[in-house]
Amino acid sequence: MKKILSIILSATLSLGIMAGCVGETAAPIAQPTGTPSTSGDKVDTVYIGMANPLTGANADAGTQDLYAAQLAVKHINAKGGIKSLGGAKVELVVIDTTSDSTQIAQIVEREISGNKLSGIVGTGFSGLTLPMLPIIEKYGIPTVTNSINDKITTSDYDFIFQAVPKGSSFGQTQVDYIKYLIDEKGIDIKKVAIVYENSSYGQSAAEGSLKIAEGAGLEVVLNAPFTPNFSDASSLVTAMKESGADVILPVAYSQDAKLIVNTMKSMNYDPLVVAGGAGFLWPQLGKELGEASDGLTSVASWNWDSANISNDPELLAITKEFEETYGYYMTEHAGPSYAATWIIKEGIEKAASADPSAVRDAIAGSSYDSGEITMIQPGKVSWNAGGWNENVKAVMIQWQGGYPRTIFPREFSVTEIMIPGVDY
Repeated sequence: MKKILSIILSATLSLGIMAGCVGETAAPIAQPTGTPSTSGDKVDTVYIGMANPLTGANADAGTQDLYAAQLAVKHINAKGGIKSLGGAKVELVVIDTTSDSTQIAQIVEREISGNKLSGIVGTGFSGLTLPMLPIIEKYGIPTVTNSINDKITTSDYDFIFQAVPKGSSFGQTQVDYIKYLIDEKGIDIKKVAIVYENSSYGQSAAEGSLKIAEGAGLEVVLNAPFTPNFSDASSLVTAMKESGADVILPVAYSQDAKLIVNTMKSMNYDPLVVAGGAGFLWPQLGKELGEASDGLTSVASWNWDSANISNDPELLAITKEFEETYGYYMTEHAGPSYAATWIIKEGIEKAASADPSAVRDAIAGSSYDSGEITMIQPGKVSWNAGGWNENVKAVMIQWQGGYPRTIFPREFSVTEIMIPGVDY
């Protein structure tokens, strides 16, 4: 069985390993001076904040978020800006949150109080988004995030909108895919081991995996946290091996995931792996592994070629422009940030005002089934009472020919599943 199964590596919002791929520097922080319009009168400029880490450990993925927001602003202005405000142009106010969760509240508060923002895009990291929630609530700035932690839109905050799947739903997608392999492909899977980095991201995803695996009738034989950025995975892999698990569900960022997989290979341990390492979604993986990346599979909050994009020439053209501009495909961080920028724009448009409270109300009362915002799968966005996009579902991707291709759920895919050694 071990030789016929691929490594399936899941990911969420995460660190990424794109230092070798990112070729441009972040834009300078804009310093707006105007006052937001509240009447629909003609104004020259409206300001949207882009809050993500551009320095520190998370800078690579944060830069992906920035590039996507910049591309969205380019497209918005090329299409006439905010028409209900007389064609006002959109300007991005870039906020480097850094990668330090203890500093983000102070940084965001400083930037909000010093700028006339109608909304904020960000962050793509749950550990950074959670501590900034009280600040955006205090100042009443609508914020669209691509962070996955369940608590983001289950807390008592009115100004946060979560466009992407919740972390707990990743486990459901992983288990659904495993059941698909069992039911449709006849693969025998009964025992599961869950290993996860001990962080808010890892805990959220692991909790979902645990509950759903048990609910699916899979026996959880190991549930073990590990310290992020650890240097020796041998004891962890030994525990995984001795557990007798048929499938491993690791939740890990890129460096830890690479360490775990390399240790597994060195110990001749080759189970089915459904992991949580975001580095396995980034372009550098394909460049480092080449053809060896073919068949690797991952859960993701978003992917560039899901059916709602592949079947829409205008949306697909956006992903191609991103790749042509920045030198790599539109990533899991980039796609939702592009859409989030458009969500803020459409809120301003509908409100006919740059006033953030009016923009918040306009977003909350809107749903979208066409246009750039429908880049979020399955092509429809609307909000529940807590501000979560109730239509979105996580997807499974598989590396094929140097690109991650959406393969599951099958209705979200235009690509056939390829698992080495299995005749599909």
